[in-house]
Amino acid sequence: MSISPLKLVVFALLSVGAHAQTIPDAGALMRQTEQMTRQNQLQQAAQRRAALPPAAVFNESTSVQVERFKFSGNYLLSQAQLQSVVGPFANRALNQHDLQHLTDAVSDAYRQAGWLVQVYIPRQDMTAPELIIQVVETIPSSKTLR
Repeated sequence: MSISPLKLVVFALLSVGAHAQTIPDAGALMRQTEQMTRQNQLQQAAQRRAALPPAAVFNESTSVQVERFKFSGNYLLSQAQLQSVVGPFANRALNQHDLQHLTDAVSDAYRQAGWLVQVYIPRQDMTAPELIIQVVETIPSSKTLR
């Protein structure tokens, strides 16, 4: 039984076509990986936020005497850096507006350092001499931690 050259060529072309694979698009793979990484980061951030203590509620009659401040959730700015920001609020009675200015001052310190954060005062014993300030740091997509 003899195989004609034409049949041989057709068979060869069909065999090659059956085994050919598409080369992955590196750009598409990179975008997919970045998207999955970003989704994981957002899920982790949402889980961390859900685990945070709820914010305290203040009104016009709020008056808190604070001797010192403790920060929770701060990694980008040190305790010492933040203590220098809130120093003017220590050892005096603070009302609702003062407490808002206090959290704004901490947010501004981060903003000056190039970061955006959420700062709030969680529910706590307001008669204690120490006031806990919660900082929720996020990493903008244009920055990375070293």
